[in-house]
Amino acid sequence: MLESSVLFGIFFLLGVAQVAPSVTTGDSGEFTAVATTLGVAHAPGYPLYTLLAKTFATLMPLGSWAYRTNLLSSILGALALTLLADALRRWGAGRVACLGAVAVLGLTPQWREQCAVTEVFTLHLLCATGLLWLVATAGERLLDPGPAASLGLLLGLGLGNHQTLVLIVPALMVCALDRPRRLMKALPAAVAGAMCGISIHLFLPLRAFKSPPLDWDHAVTFAAMRRLLTRQDYGSLSLTVEGGSAWNADLVAAQAWRSLRAMEYQFGGLAALIGLFGAATWKRSGLRLSAASVWTWVIVAGPIFLMIGRPPFDVQTSSALERFHLLPLIGMTLFFAAGLETIVRYNVLLGHAVTAVAVAAMIPGAWNQSRRGDFLAHDYGRAILRELPPRAILAIDGGDDTFYSLAFLTLSQGLRPDVAYFDRGAVVFRGPYGADFRSLPKQSKEFRRRAVEMPLAESGALWYSALSADLLPGMILSPAGYLRRPHPPAVPFHEQAGYVETMVSPRSPTFERRYRDRALNAFAAFSRGASALSANDETVGVSWMEVAVDRGGGALWVSPAVSYALAVTGYQAILKHDWIGAERAYRAQAYSDPIRAEPLADLGVVLQSAGRPALAEESFRDALRRDPRSLHAWEAWGTFLWAQSRWAECAQAYESAADLPNAGQAAHWAARARAR
Repeated sequence: MLESSVLFGIFFLLGVAQVAPSVTTGDSGEFTAVATTLGVAHAPGYPLYTLLAKTFATLMPLGSWAYRTNLLSSILGALALTLLADALRRWGAGRVACLGAVAVLGLTPQWREQCAVTEVFTLHLLCATGLLWLVATAGERLLDPGPAASLGLLLGLGLGNHQTLVLIVPALMVCALDRPRRLMKALPAAVAGAMCGISIHLFLPLRAFKSPPLDWDHAVTFAAMRRLLTRQDYGSLSLTVEGGSAWNADLVAAQAWRSLRAMEYQFGGLAALIGLFGAATWKRSGLRLSAASVWTWVIVAGPIFLMIGRPPFDVQTSSALERFHLLPLIGMTLFFAAGLETIVRYNVLLGHAVTAVAVAAMIPGAWNQSRRGDFLAHDYGRAILRELPPRAILAIDGGDDTFYSLAFLTLSQGLRPDVAYFDRGAVVFRGPYGADFRSLPKQSKEFRRRAVEMPLAESGALWYSALSADLLPGMILSPAGYLRRPHPPAVPFHEQAGYVETMVSPRSPTFERRYRDRALNAFAAFSRGASALSANDETVGVSWMEVAVDRGGGALWVSPAVSYALAVTGYQAILKHDWIGAERAYRAQAYSDPIRAEPLADLGVVLQSAGRPALAEESFRDALRRDPRSLHAWEAWGTFLWAQSRWAECAQAYESAADLPNAGQAAHWAARARAR
């Protein structure tokens, strides 16, 4: 008991030292807001977490609601490690193996990350280790009605927090396969317990009937409830709205390898090798647990899960996927404990030394996951609220970090009750588009949006949070701080100095390490750049756009948005014959969009117009090296060669253009060049 208390205390205090002081990027703001208001979170609703977070944060009046729910994650993570250590002890592992295994697991980067923010994954891990603890505690009585019902109850409750808990059911079944008759007798008790646990989902329709501020899918009908629980908006088996990658042998194998590499990355090389050693020497370790059940846990929760879901391989999805590697990592921890136990039984001093080295190797990475001092999402949301005038209406066009930071600040913190805000997709927040909006076809949705938003814009109350400036036909959406203000084309919009003052640099000491942080921090720079470009300050605007690209670190939205803004700036400079400004804009666009040939081709046109043919030719050739199938680049190159009277080369350029789709008059110009 003392050992368990010390273990819990150490990891709880580590969590307190690393926990974020306020709302963070990702789903943190949403989960805090639904806990405050007893709302319904995004699919599949997460009723267990909502109720637990509400209870804990109410009983723990310390700091903001976000800090309390962040602190809850730290407590749940420490409890999960404590249960796992006790389970290992009951299976026969010695003190070194128990403590070494849970220390390495608790110091993995993603475990530390989840213990520092508001998320459902530490509760998910607690449910998983709780099931292991029940198996270890029951021992030979596992298939008696009492333990079987307890397993079913915890499993059902855990499914009310995260549905991927079902992935460890095959491993639990393997534990009992050697006793098939008793297993069949135990199933009714287990099913009854599971049904009792699953009944926690009744919270979702009961709260939906009350129409809380956050009410995903408004699950008051059977169809809406099914949509929520089956995650139809995400594609059910898909982990993201983008859907899964194609079904083919190579990609499916790549998903399995992706899972194994992720586990190796979390553990580090030494711990991963010890885990493989433990898997190979399982019988020598003496642990009273079936190796087949551990293998089933690791393979089903890891490679098979990704092979079924087939998540894309882009940086955004890979970042979101990191949390899902923790469940199979628990299974790998059991192998790691077996490896340590085998080494200790061979040589005690060697076992202690290996354990110490493995744990020490994890400390730097664990400490780097601290979210202490992270106010990125908080500062961003507060800046938006400061920009909005009294009784403003804010239409949000995408961006989870905008949705959720504002949900926390307005619903949990009670800030700006005069502001009305809604989601243009009618997914996160209820909007003024009507109850049938989500069932409308795409074109009808656009008509409905215009009909609703145009009067609000004409009244002067409407503001937008959006990247695009083309959301409302007939209106210009001029940058205003982090937001956009719609106004008629005939009425110029003058940005106030106060907007710039609200755009403080959000505080996030370690934003480079996380995709969502990089993406939001890049938006802060992008907004400054958009404001400067809107005020015709091209030098400052282009510089901020370059900063946005550097901060984004591969965030998917950054390159297209920055590239478009700079392309417009370059075109406007050309219209004014401002060749220096156009060159600056197109060079920055080429830097921000390193794949497409068009920015370099446009740069070549500008350099040609500025009387610098040698540099223009270099730019055209660079464009064609980037993308030899760019029609725009070949035609621009042909035009340049025509002006240089280099007829043979010009004909070849236009002939290359004519071979591409939608070539237009390229063949005609190729023939004319040949004739010359």
